[in-house]
Amino acid sequence: MKERGLQKFTDPQSAKEMILFTGTTISGYYFTPRLGGDMALLRGVAKCLFERFEQDKSVLDIDFITEHCLDFEAYKHSVELSAWDKILNQCSLSRADIEKITDIYTSSKKVIFTWAMGITQHRHSVATVRELVNVLMLRGNIGKKGGGACPVRGHSNVQGNRTVGINEKPSIEFLDSLEKQYAFTVPHSSGFNTVESIQAMLTGKAKVFIALGGNFAAATPDTQRTYHALQQCDLTVQISTKLNRSHLMAGKNALILPCLGRTEIDRQTSGEQCITVEDSMSMVHSSTGQNEPAFNAFTFRNSNYCRHGNSCGR
Repeated sequence: MKERGLQKFTDPQSAKEMILFTGTTISGYYFTPRLGGDMALLRGVAKCLFERFEQDKSVLDIDFITEHCLDFEAYKHSVELSAWDKILNQCSLSRADIEKITDIYTSSKKVIFTWAMGITQHRHSVATVRELVNVLMLRGNIGKKGGGACPVRGHSNVQGNRTVGINEKPSIEFLDSLEKQYAFTVPHSSGFNTVESIQAMLTGKAKVFIALGGNFAAATPDTQRTYHALQQCDLTVQISTKLNRSHLMAGKNALILPCLGRTEIDRQTSGEQCITVEDSMSMVHSSTGQNEPAFNAFTFRNSNYCRHGNSCGR
């Protein structure tokens, strides 16, 4: 889909912009490759750069490549072997589109490549990110003020989780360090990712589901299959600040447990606490709640309500 927000932005707090339908232009050009076709598009840009380099040696930053890059000739050979027909078929853009993108890139001395989950949520995501960086390095756009790679990563809790090592397949080095730091025995077997978790619940391999925030039932793919998986559990526990669809997709027994939201004051014996959050640009800062806590604790037991659509009366 062609997203309006990536073309023009209107500030909802500006009466002038809202009334006059004005705003800030975000992009001068808008190209829409096929889903998963970004790798091919980038390979096409690299191929254009090498072809132009034959006529104009300033197209590539040879000094940067010589000083900072490895295996340049091997990469060049790989690009040369990539056929245009295959590139265009995989990205679904025209040769003229790729030439135009290359025009824009070569006419700019400082370039930032920005990407988000549309790039990373593919089986070939690592190869695509490598190609992004390869194309940046061809013109020396790494380590340059005003240029570089800008991966826009998840919101603060997702980003923070990954930063501190919350992963279903953490490295042995990380587990050993965690065990040493906190003096407890850490399991070394891998866990499940989202899709594997759903499958494990369906087969009975996983019997307890605990969610810290989020709306698992609504956020995961194949909604009905996810509903059924949650209802197979012996126990589902939702630790939440507000109700959502997942609370209705309960297991044989279910708990809904309250917790403090980041906007609420966290008072401990040592005083009021703050949390750290990490934004999309990898900047870490503190966040302190300003609202009085809303202590409303309750439990939800028996899943008849979820399965039959009527209250169980408990």
